[in-house]
Amino acid sequence: MIRYFLAIILLLSLQVQGQTFSGTGGSVPDAAPGGYFDLPVTGLSSTTLTHAFGLVRVCININHTYDGDLEAKLIAPDGTVVSLFTNIGGGGDNFTATCFDSVSTSPGIGSGTPPFTGTFLPEGCLGNINNGQNGNGTWRLFVQDDAASDTGIVVDWQLTFGSNAPTPFAMSTDLPLVMLNTHGQTILDGPRIFANMKVIDNGTGMLNHSTDPGNVYDGTIDISIRGASSASYPQKSYVLTTYQADSTTDSNVVFFGMPSEHDWILLSGYNDKSFIRNTLMFRLFNSMGHYATRTRHCEVMLNGEYMGVYIFMEKIKRDANRVNISKLRVQDTTGDQLTGGYIFEHNFPYPGWTTHYAPDSCNTRFYEFKYSYPSGDSIRPQQASYIQHVVDTLENRLYGPLPIDPVWGYRPKINSSSFVDYFLCNEMSWNNDGFKKSMFFHKTRDSHDPTLHAGPIWDFDWSLKRMPWTPTDVSGWMYTAEPCTGDVLFLPWWKIMMTDTVFQNEVRCHWEYFRQHAFSNDSIDHYIDSMALLLNQAQARHFSRWAILGINVGTPEAPPFATSYQEEIDTMKAIIQRRLVWMDANLPGHCYVPYNPDTTTSISIIKTQVSGGVACSPNPATNSFTVSCNGVKATSIKVYSQIGQLVYVQQVPANATDINIDCTRWSSGLYLVSVQQVNQPPILIKVIKQ
Repeated sequence: MIRYFLAIILLLSLQVQGQTFSGTGGSVPDAAPGGYFDLPVTGLSSTTLTHAFGLVRVCININHTYDGDLEAKLIAPDGTVVSLFTNIGGGGDNFTATCFDSVSTSPGIGSGTPPFTGTFLPEGCLGNINNGQNGNGTWRLFVQDDAASDTGIVVDWQLTFGSNAPTPFAMSTDLPLVMLNTHGQTILDGPRIFANMKVIDNGTGMLNHSTDPGNVYDGTIDISIRGASSASYPQKSYVLTTYQADSTTDSNVVFFGMPSEHDWILLSGYNDKSFIRNTLMFRLFNSMGHYATRTRHCEVMLNGEYMGVYIFMEKIKRDANRVNISKLRVQDTTGDQLTGGYIFEHNFPYPGWTTHYAPDSCNTRFYEFKYSYPSGDSIRPQQASYIQHVVDTLENRLYGPLPIDPVWGYRPKINSSSFVDYFLCNEMSWNNDGFKKSMFFHKTRDSHDPTLHAGPIWDFDWSLKRMPWTPTDVSGWMYTAEPCTGDVLFLPWWKIMMTDTVFQNEVRCHWEYFRQHAFSNDSIDHYIDSMALLLNQAQARHFSRWAILGINVGTPEAPPFATSYQEEIDTMKAIIQRRLVWMDANLPGHCYVPYNPDTTTSISIIKTQVSGGVACSPNPATNSFTVSCNGVKATSIKVYSQIGQLVYVQQVPANATDINIDCTRWSSGLYLVSVQQVNQPPILIKVIKQ
């Protein structure tokens, strides 16, 4: 009996401490900027929101005929924003007595089905609001309808304050941690905003905490949403530029051993539940002797909210360490200078150009290309005309009467090795996007190389998975697709090239060689397993934030859907193995002279063994190598693996010139040695471990 009365007294005490405030609603604009619904709060028993007394619950009632169109956020008086939900529920109706509580043991709202009724974990952390701010003031509920045709209203909403409130989110991760602070601004799909970025990486085997200083970077960036279809995903991808403190001049930075640059991408993991489709394919293309974007997995926090697993990666740019082609200046409008370098895409055309050719089956649609380097707003008319002429010449030969003639056909105009390897990567990955958009090409000056190169490869979010229209045995060719079936026309260049027995034979030789090396079953499985292990802790946080395992999101995948991360990994590995076997059996051609690239051509990004007074020898190395610093005041040496992991760090004693590094236990492959200097950028040099 005494326990009974004590329980009643405790319950009444909690009810007295709790305070609930109700707000009114209104219509939600259809496919338009969101509506704000204000709720003035006054008379809180404690004006300072903390764990002792703070916000504990948010409840809403929304009538809407397509829940998947909606996103909702709570905005505190000090501007702190917490996401409640984003585009969940598909075509279901209504949020009825839907409550969000950050300390609830219930699953995230994305795991339920409409109408959503009950208590759920919000996407963000309500505890971020209990940051010591004054809770008396105007609170705002932001609700936005992201698509047309379906409409609805916010009926009403409530805030409840009480004791034992959740605290601000604190993050610890074994991956690098990227923290973005927009100072109350919304990141836009278009114009960039200035923000702050802090990057924390304490090294292999060490945890990175959100309270740690930004030991990799802590400074100004500008940032915007990137992507076409991916811009609609709840977890956005971003493009960003690092700036000097004055926010007027971009500033080159070294991230995770990648060569210094100022333009970077944060690619979300929303549409790739393995997180490694892009990194795997970039690794394979690089192993074939071509530049591919460098990457590093990380986790991201935005304005105090956990956003999930991302890939921090390079943009495709002209650079001695990226797409290594001639620099094209404004004044380069004649002669050999005009002939390079260029990077362009087959993609949505603007800013770009349209060729003279259209498929017979949809002869009002013409093949379209987009300027990448120089950009569409900086390319000179003479330069635009030149690169269009390069494409026109190739297409005139491909679509003309003698496409496979050794003199008058396409072959003299292309770097065949790059076209072969581009073909193999996109076919091996079952990537139909690789033949219709996100297709890059580049050309340097004629005096260096007069041919057109395919690549770098790009965008594998939709690859290595089954779509509703693809066969269960992962058979069939991507390059033979009907040109008119996509939102962008499929480019038929490879369809024509594959009628040429010379090209077929080169494809076959490359395939047979790389199947014994980078494309071997064991090599691919080892990479996938090692990356899955690296991501194991982070994936659990990611899928707690985005409850999308077992759900069809992004790519229209075919069932059954993986309901765990390990099942996602196993499914992808099984698809790859079946695809490899199918290509073994079905690739045309005969390899009469086996392909066997030497070391210097198979790893083409290694240009020199000496850089800025630093030399590494022997290179390639077997058990050890020596870093010689001639005239360089080195403070430390860091070595990064090909996937950006820090594998070695050593402080350099004063006046030391030769540092011996034991690499006996390292895996074979490419490594980047970064020699740190006093008040100078690091010197980078590449080493091969045999």
